[in-house]
Amino acid sequence: MDFQCRTCSQAYDAEQMMKHLSSTRHKTVFDTSNDEDICCEECQDKNIHQLQIIRFGGEDMILLCNSCFRKEYSETERPSTSYSLQNGSILKFWEKYVKVRECCCDECGEESNLNANRNGEVLCDKCLPKSNRAKDFVSEKSGRFLYIYLGLNETQNSTRKPRKKGGRRVGRGKKGRKGAKIKKEKKETFEAKISRIAYEVKKENSTIQSSSSSNLRNFKGFKAVESDPVVAAKVSKSETSRSNPGPSNRNKGKGNKANHKKNSGNGIGKEKERKTNIRNNVRNSQPIPEDRKNTNSRVTTNSGGKGKNESVDKHQLPQPKALNGNGSGSTNTTGLKKGKKEHAGQKTKGNDKTGNKNPREAKLNSAGRKNALGKKSNNQPNKGTSRWTIGSDTESSREPSVSPNENTTSITKSRNHNKKASKPTLNEKSKTTTIPKKLETKNQEKNNGKTKDGKLIYEEGEPLTRYNTFKPTLSYPDLNTYLNDYSFALFLEQKLENEFVQNFNILWPRNEKDTAFIINVEKNNNSELEKLLPANLLALGRPAFNERQPFFFCTQDEQKVWYIFIKELSIQRGKYVLLVELFSWNNLSLPTKNGSSQFKLLPTSAQTSRILFAMTRITNPKFIDLLLGQKPIKEIYFDNRLKFSSDKLNRSQKTAVEHVLNNSITILQGPPGTGKTSTIEEIIIQVIERFHAFPILCVAASNIAIDNIAEKIMENRPQIKILRILSKKKEQQYSDDHPLGEICLHNIVYKNLSPDMQVVANRTRRGEMISKSEDTKFYKEKNRITNKVVSQSQIIFTTNIAAGGRELKVIKECPVVIMDEATQSSEASTLVPLSLPGIRNFVFVGDEKQLSSFSNIPQLETSLFERVLSNGTYKNPLMLDTQYRMHPKISEFPIKKIYNGELKDGVTDEQKAWPGVQHPLFFYQCDLGPESRVRSTQRDIVGFTYENKHECVEIVKIIQILMLDKKVPLEEIGVITPYSAQRDLLSDILTKNVVINPKQISMQQEYDEIELFNAAGSQGTAGSLQNNVINIINGLHVATVDSFQGHEKSFIIFSCVRNNTENKIGFLRDKRRLNVALTRAKHGLIVVGNKNVLRKGDPLWKDYITYLEEQDVIFTDLTAY
Repeated sequence: MDFQCRTCSQAYDAEQMMKHLSSTRHKTVFDTSNDEDICCEECQDKNIHQLQIIRFGGEDMILLCNSCFRKEYSETERPSTSYSLQNGSILKFWEKYVKVRECCCDECGEESNLNANRNGEVLCDKCLPKSNRAKDFVSEKSGRFLYIYLGLNETQNSTRKPRKKGGRRVGRGKKGRKGAKIKKEKKETFEAKISRIAYEVKKENSTIQSSSSSNLRNFKGFKAVESDPVVAAKVSKSETSRSNPGPSNRNKGKGNKANHKKNSGNGIGKEKERKTNIRNNVRNSQPIPEDRKNTNSRVTTNSGGKGKNESVDKHQLPQPKALNGNGSGSTNTTGLKKGKKEHAGQKTKGNDKTGNKNPREAKLNSAGRKNALGKKSNNQPNKGTSRWTIGSDTESSREPSVSPNENTTSITKSRNHNKKASKPTLNEKSKTTTIPKKLETKNQEKNNGKTKDGKLIYEEGEPLTRYNTFKPTLSYPDLNTYLNDYSFALFLEQKLENEFVQNFNILWPRNEKDTAFIINVEKNNNSELEKLLPANLLALGRPAFNERQPFFFCTQDEQKVWYIFIKELSIQRGKYVLLVELFSWNNLSLPTKNGSSQFKLLPTSAQTSRILFAMTRITNPKFIDLLLGQKPIKEIYFDNRLKFSSDKLNRSQKTAVEHVLNNSITILQGPPGTGKTSTIEEIIIQVIERFHAFPILCVAASNIAIDNIAEKIMENRPQIKILRILSKKKEQQYSDDHPLGEICLHNIVYKNLSPDMQVVANRTRRGEMISKSEDTKFYKEKNRITNKVVSQSQIIFTTNIAAGGRELKVIKECPVVIMDEATQSSEASTLVPLSLPGIRNFVFVGDEKQLSSFSNIPQLETSLFERVLSNGTYKNPLMLDTQYRMHPKISEFPIKKIYNGELKDGVTDEQKAWPGVQHPLFFYQCDLGPESRVRSTQRDIVGFTYENKHECVEIVKIIQILMLDKKVPLEEIGVITPYSAQRDLLSDILTKNVVINPKQISMQQEYDEIELFNAAGSQGTAGSLQNNVINIINGLHVATVDSFQGHEKSFIIFSCVRNNTENKIGFLRDKRRLNVALTRAKHGLIVVGNKNVLRKGDPLWKDYITYLEEQDVIFTDLTAY
């Protein structure tokens, strides 16, 4: 019989477990054979040091804690024998105790009036006469029952009085059942009821439905071992044939069973072939092909490492063998290698003798292309598929694309073992150089988007060369195809952020239909665990793995990916034993013919984990139809004759409120300054008054959008219970003195903690170490307060990803969800709030003509808001049609050219006039000098951005004019620019300026972490150049256009930066970016740039410059302002 320590999860037999408990003082023990905790029969106390098994002669055995024992029995009733941890016998006699506790008649199951013989047979008084051996049985009333039943050799003590409690206890039966003594149930307190309900709801909301009946106790499997290279190649081929060629068919796994049976006849799966000797190790015997010896590129397939030169030119790559069939012979793979020698030594992995080219550079999804048999995967273009064009413009006609599970590999993303070095900022690593005409644009063309050493070249705001063209999927045939598509996109994104885990062993299931298998990972002296959990938390004893934790499981060459989660885990003999299961949307069967070294694990970030979990919870048929994009979304129009709380709402705002109350799904377009916040406020008020539905959840991609709504509700509706939930990283920025500090969950929890726990909380905030017992107590108290506060809230404000946190698991249903800035929310992150339980109304508020989120994977940039409008399933989206922010001179061009005249002004020139400012729209012609390019090398990507010091000098003059002449407070001025290098240069100059910053106050930074795909620093990837930092110098805001979306200022200075003889303006060509830049100002917009370059750089800019000329607002001298 085995036991497991609940504290440290170590498992031992009875003797070793008692030694372990005595030495460590751990308290709780779990009986793995009977699946129960060892606890007192009366009070359920689990402290093993306080428990004892008590035997009353030959009458009965009971398990009590010391406290209950003293209450139950006096000195004269003390037992003949007790078994405890102190005398080293409690676990030795545990099996006998269980036998007595569950004793019943073998014939009828009766638990009282029993008789037993020495063979262990038990019969009740009614069944005994039917036996022909009745004389061999002894009654439980004789005082000799246990001696006979358990085979005890002790002699009965006839002088001891029999038990006062009336003989052997009955009714105990299985674990958790009470004994003969019936206690009065205590009346459940209100606090206890809340805690119980919260626990039940959290458990329900945290469950992943399993399709496998396997658990760690009943799992039957075999060890994954390396196979013969020839056999492995056959396995790889058979696995490939099972993979559906087109994304639209990826989840129709009808052919899998047949193929599996077909392949099983070749003898690959026989046990003798699994026991391959190490001499079959192809990696050690296969020579390096001649065409690879002198190449500058590094092959990333099967490397397991992340050297800086891993990026590979796709024209130089040999074809890797699928599934890395050249197994290593050892079931335990090595960890990630570091250093050039180790990395170079792995270059032979995945090579084909023929030298065929690797398809992994031609990746993501697509439609209308030929599959392995030369047939098109889908006759309808853009149905359940995504198109990608990889490489340079000259190759775009090929349109190669890859399904997540086809015999092709994912895009190579480089790695860097040194984590500290993988996050350089522009200020740390950048060098400013003026690029001559002939070098600025031609280097990239010559190297096909790469430097001479093979590094990718990336310009800020532009897609990576490998993603030149992306055509998003508009509709999907079924939910599994949809989930598979986005899971693979998440895999590609996570490759940029996390490192693979290589050191593990696999046990495959013997049942070929099973979707669960076991992964064993060394617990001690395993540096790879730091990829899963920080070293300080590991030192604190936190486990590196958790139940329901998702992973990406793939072949070494990343040609095949499985999406898995931990169903059950334990720690045995210094190893994590993980029972993992495939998510239901996987369409590949388990590769049970291959060894452990042919696979690797990719951990997921907390954000990605929440998205994958959300995918398992999408069950609402209306939302499934919304995601698939096949059926039109039902829209009901009805006049509710509402009594609105504000008389300032216009007709379009009132229509939007009524539509939300009548429909399950509402798509609301909100151009800049049209009163989205006021409309959302009215929606919330009407839902509360008419439906009494709580809680209402307001989410957005950014914190600024959420804060705007929360501040308005807090100010106008103080009687409503509102709550603001933040991510851990943002909590420090929202202290008690913050405008929203009093409604923030972390502040409320802190105030309600006991004094001792507040001390622990302070130590935790300072990064100090705390004991495990303190950590446990703190977590329990914090969790109890959190459950209570969240359960009582009427409106909850948080971000999309934070909506999937443990705080909201306590909510049984969330009837109304409102998503602001929906176009900034990637579709993957939108799944988190969309999957919450009990949603009856979901409202999307956004503007597809403004910027969406940023990601290195284009599929993760597109919002669900945009896709629904593009596929036409929402026929008549509502639009707020009146803007109140901008001076009409500023809004005229965006209204005509971007919103096609559908938007109108709700303010007049007089209302938006600023004293002393004659030109609310002012273009300053600045052609004093060329732009400069700023370079930053990160991993295998050479990123560059632009700055223009000549514009910076003029902008300083403009700010001084606004401050001194126009009396504009610095807090009402914002400087925006497309490029982060210009932002940083401007910030540095303004910080040192004695007029703008006379007290030389240090620059502050406001960082809004917009989810996972739009985050500022994605670990040194291309996306880190375009971030969401706003620099604040003495109240003056300096930011990129992207990070200033959602903000507004009285005066905006727009620095265009670009000035070159080729008339290239980069991502200023983006219509949405121009729209955001032109619509941030309320009273005055000052554009600084070279009109000649801008005019020739893009047709829309040509129209804008022409418009400015017609308005006669282009000046070459600041005195005109």
